[in-house]
Amino acid sequence: MPNVSRLVQRIHFEDFGGAEFERLVFAYHVRAGWTEIAWYGQAGGDHGRDIFGSQLLDDGTRCRAVIQCVNRSSLTQNKAEHNMQRMLSSPSKIDALKFVTRGAVSATRRDAIQTFAKANGIKNLSIVRPYVRLCR
Repeated sequence: MPNVSRLVQRIHFEDFGGAEFERLVFAYHVRAGWTEIAWYGQAGGDHGRDIFGSQLLDDGTRCRAVIQCVNRSSLTQNKAEHNMQRMLSSPSKIDALKFVTRGAVSATRRDAIQTFAKANGIKNLSIVRPYVRLCR
């Protein structure tokens, strides 16, 4: 039996434009089983809602979430607060907010963003970095 070789490469998100990064995040969530998903960011005027969708939870309830894509080397406090304020002024009622960011986010920054979110009624907040492997 021949040996199978794998090549694992880092994806250079910094080479992606904003729309390409959003498209990748959107495609991931579609494949992850999110439903009622809409890519608001592709047409502009998104009010801080790049992607809006829902996910079926283990208990059978639906979690409606906004996904904010941040294809920058860092997620600043001003950027996070600005996006949250815009999202809160939109007509969407949500259960959670998720930032998907290219850059690393320190514990101090995460805590400050979480504090701002809770003070503004956002109870469920996550900040994640995509980790994508390409295998052949």
